[in-house]
Amino acid sequence: MLKIATFAVRGFLLLFGAVVLGVSITVAKHQDIGSPPSETSFGSFCGAFGILVSLIGFGALFFDRIPALALMAADGLATAFYLAGGIALTLALKSVPSCTSMDNYNIYQRYLNKLLNGGCDNSDPPVCPNARDNNQLSSLCQRVQADYVFQYLAFIFGVAIIGMTFFLHRKGGSRSAAYV
Repeated sequence: MLKIATFAVRGFLLLFGAVVLGVSITVAKHQDIGSPPSETSFGSFCGAFGILVSLIGFGALFFDRIPALALMAADGLATAFYLAGGIALTLALKSVPSCTSMDNYNIYQRYLNKLLNGGCDNSDPPVCPNARDNNQLSSLCQRVQADYVFQYLAFIFGVAIIGMTFFLHRKGGSRSAAYV
């Protein structure tokens, strides 16, 4: 029964990794001036690393050659990356009080946010050519919010999979025979 639950949680982690990678790449593609912000690039890395670890975890469910300790270490690293990425995106979007409100203050805050504006030149005041459409900024803001929500969900499921892997291998041990 625990193996089935572990399989399901691994499936969710694979799905969350794919969503985080896809949304982070979509947000990064809106960058016109300069390179994408480091928070967005790190989100892409977290998603790709999470997918890789999930696939290794699926392999460990079927093949005994992958040590449980190595798998738990990889899951722990992916979980820590998801938490760090979620916190980084949350802090970078903190200056934006609302993604959907169309009052002047919220529009201005979305215009100035480095995750949303697509890059600005160095003039005073800064000119952000990709940030002229308020609906596009609102949509991009909601994507960034979805990105960090999925990273927090992956963190929670990552903690769960570490515990499940520990109990799965502690209770049943390895399925392979002991070679003497």
